Amino acid sequence: MNDQEKYLFDLRGYLVVKNALTADQIEDLSARLEVQRKNRESKRENKKPEIFGSDRTVIRDESAPAWTAPSLLEWGGTYIDLIDLPNIAPYLETLLGVGYRLDHDYLKIENEMSGHTLYLHGGGQGAGGPRDIVGSTDGGQCFYRYNNGKFYNGLVAVAFELNDVSPESGGFACVPGSHKMNFPFPEEWRISKSQATVHECVDRVTVNAGDAIIFTEACSHGTVPWDGGAERRTIFYKYCPHAVTWGACFYNADNYGDLTENQRAILTPPSAFGPHEHTAGIWKRAQAEQAELHRLRKEVAELRTEQSDRLGTSADS
Repeated sequence: MNDQEKYLFDLRGYLVVKNALTADQIEDLSARLEVQRKNRESKRENKKPEIFGSDRTVIRDESAPAWTAPSLLEWGGTYIDLIDLPNIAPYLETLLGVGYRLDHDYLKIENEMSGHTLYLHGGGQGAGGPRDIVGSTDGGQCFYRYNNGKFYNGLVAVAFELNDVSPESGGFACVPGSHKMNFPFPEEWRISKSQATVHECVDRVTVNAGDAIIFTEACSHGTVPWDGGAERRTIFYKYCPHAVTWGACFYNADNYGDLTENQRAILTPPSAFGPHEHTAGIWKRAQAEQAELHRLRKEVAELRTEQSDRLGTSADS
């Protein structure tokens, strides 16, 4: 980050990185998304925003093994590259420090039929208020301060836009400077069901396809109801310092194919030491035990199938 970018982030709580994605990367991300939408048999006329991935606070279902919260990383390709995108990584290291980790990821699609309501949430120093989902009751994951020449952030989001977003369209918006606020956010300004009722203190952030918005979750923010004609498709990768977590379901790096050592380090579950030799052995063992559990479950399933087939054959004869 240069001095101007540091100033703007400290002032506003967010920063736009222009052309964070190349045209080829946008094409790959979009193509892989459409495959997933087809597999899900998504309907464009759906009145609710489509969401893929998750905040990793729940697993897929009650019968699923550990570490199975949905993740965009399963889609491969550029979704893996986004873990440590070279033109974004320096910002994250400046804002979060060395050893930061990816906490969760998801993708949202909105159109004019989504019926979205702006819900402004967040607020520095617990100023979101007692009803806020990331305010004073969040356990301390969302915070911001600058001290002795260093940024200190909790949860930091990177929002990659796959489509152009103009101020009149809707999309990401925030109250600039609210990450340093000392007073509760006025409840009468929090919710807006139309663009016309959005309070004037809210900044609507203009971006082009391929741009990335980096913001601290301590800043009061939300999504303005979409009125942009086409879709808004936004990929969120959210990062924390290595000792902080939002999601309760951590990543198992073994689940996502070939990763670089740096990518595996960024997926390391939280600890005071981060991706360090003190913790590496613990998680390697946990991942090995998980792999063994998968193998044993597969064997049991195959045995049950064989027994069922035998019983069926006996009954037929």
